[in-house]
Amino acid sequence: MNKIIPILSILLFSLSCAQAQVDTAIGLTAPGNVSHDYKELTHYLCDGLPRERDKANAIYNWITHNIRYDIKSFQKGDIKHPTVNKVLKTRLALCEGYSMLFTEMCREAGLKAVNIDGYAKDWVFDNGDKLYIPRHQWSAVMIYGAWELADPTWGAGGIVQAPGPVRRILNKITRKKVTYAKHLKFQFKYKPEYFAQDPAEFKRKHLPSDPLWQLADTIMPLSVFEAGDTAITKFNAHCRAKKNDPELTRISQLSEEQKTFELADRAYEFNNRYPVILALKQTYRATSEVEKALTDSTIEDGGILVSDAVTSLKKSEYYIKEQKKIFPDEYSVLKKKNKTKNQLAKQDIRKIKTDDKRLIADSKKFVSTAKSRADKLNKNAGKAEKRTKGVYAEKIDETVTAKAEKSINAPELRILMDSIVARDAQIQDLEDQAAVLSGKISETESENRSRLDTFAINLDLADSMLVLQTKARLSMGDNYDDEVILCINKFNEYKYNKADTLQKYYLTVFDTIDKMQEHKQKLEVAEMDLYKKNIAAMEQYKKWNSTDPDLKSNYKVCVAKYLACIHVYNDGIERYLAYIKGNRKLFEYLAKINKKEIILAGYMDKAEDMRKILEQHTLVKKQQMDVDENKHQELAVKNIREQVDKIAGK
Repeated sequence: MNKIIPILSILLFSLSCAQAQVDTAIGLTAPGNVSHDYKELTHYLCDGLPRERDKANAIYNWITHNIRYDIKSFQKGDIKHPTVNKVLKTRLALCEGYSMLFTEMCREAGLKAVNIDGYAKDWVFDNGDKLYIPRHQWSAVMIYGAWELADPTWGAGGIVQAPGPVRRILNKITRKKVTYAKHLKFQFKYKPEYFAQDPAEFKRKHLPSDPLWQLADTIMPLSVFEAGDTAITKFNAHCRAKKNDPELTRISQLSEEQKTFELADRAYEFNNRYPVILALKQTYRATSEVEKALTDSTIEDGGILVSDAVTSLKKSEYYIKEQKKIFPDEYSVLKKKNKTKNQLAKQDIRKIKTDDKRLIADSKKFVSTAKSRADKLNKNAGKAEKRTKGVYAEKIDETVTAKAEKSINAPELRILMDSIVARDAQIQDLEDQAAVLSGKISETESENRSRLDTFAINLDLADSMLVLQTKARLSMGDNYDDEVILCINKFNEYKYNKADTLQKYYLTVFDTIDKMQEHKQKLEVAEMDLYKKNIAAMEQYKKWNSTDPDLKSNYKVCVAKYLACIHVYNDGIERYLAYIKGNRKLFEYLAKINKKEIILAGYMDKAEDMRKILEQHTLVKKQQMDVDENKHQELAVKNIREQVDKIAGK
């Protein structure tokens, strides 16, 4: 059983490795008349293939494309032990069926192969969980003298919570309704990487109960496997693959009972939370001794065998009880953790919704501000345009001088000239202030544009991380899973630590720019007012005296500067209106982005609710399965004990 893990972008850390190259085109289909008998099927797939690797690969490919995981049996806790031909007939299997079919077909093709029991990190597993009973099975096949690992169960696909259309919906198109499966579903999704995968990479998700099948020169402790990818990667850096150990070849030739008998001590030493393996060993020993007592006529004193069988059965009963003691605490911890994961998820999702609602409100406020500011600017531009009416250079010629002209030295004329000179100085000062302010505005806008570029990059990265997190949660990911943890951490980094901060700063600076623009416009309006007063003063001067030879040229220059000032003012407004318009679109877009994030958070919220229910249900079923299996083992011991009692004559 495997959780479908979404394909992360380059932003995610890589768990890459040198995976085996496989031909995914061979062995995908076979005629119906050979598909119900594994021997006929094997020969159909493999007889024309000269290379051992191609034969094993063809078998892997056919199984992964044609056998569906039996999700109903898994959910019911109905662990069956079918024959390979029954698997072919029903096209359904649990991991044991997948592995058994692959192994038997490989053997039929002339390859050495073996089933391997072990620990696997299914969708319920979280880093730090303590594993005890191995619940998964895969295979090893010898190819040109080297053992290669294959997991056709995980290679076939995985268990998902949501149906396929969700994946398309979440491709940044969130207008359609998202549906959720009330039950877990199996989804075919071929994974070639689980055939002949590098043992170091295989150990990220699989670990055999018999440590010899790690295919490494150094045994990795179970605690490292339980700790997660970081610990595994660190450990793998100090060990090398070992695929041709003669001991493994010898073990592969043993019967299943013999293999269990041999591996029991190694498996228990590897994981002392697995005492039932010792119970199986003692049960096999007692069974063997009973069979000898019943069938071996050369044995003179069967009492010794009976006594040994009784001793073995007592040990078996002890180990079975020891295993049973683990169940209550084990599942109590897992169920409690399930609730904790739900609380953490709800907290993270609630934070996203709260933050985005605030940002939407901020964006809408700035949209409104931008609209109001644009309306005001348009009005101001209209007012400035009205100033040009009745203002032209030739007007000075139309100004009529009074019949009784004032003397050139008249106080009134001196006052007019002094006021013009004073206003010219004020105009120059205002122009200088406006020029400095204009430069500062240009510099601030440039800095804010650069800030906006950085903001946009981080917002896009944050959005991508949220989409990936949503996909992971729809595939039953939770706050303890590496992919969800990574998405949360990256989202927090890009969104809260960078994008949100940059957005707040950008909006603050936008306000600052608006205030500077408003101040600049006031300076320009004041400048226009001074020019207008100078024009009026010159016209008054002409009315009083027409003898100043420079008056006409000065008037024309003043009018030209006045009109130029109006033009500069309107041009500045036009540019600023474009700036406002662009930002208004930006704020509207930001509101949409934040709204989208709220929608994604809603998907995650619903997915998390279902995940919690499904995980609780799965834990209950697993616990019941453990209890039932324990009872089955007790019953097996009881049956053997009854045989022993008969032999003993009781």
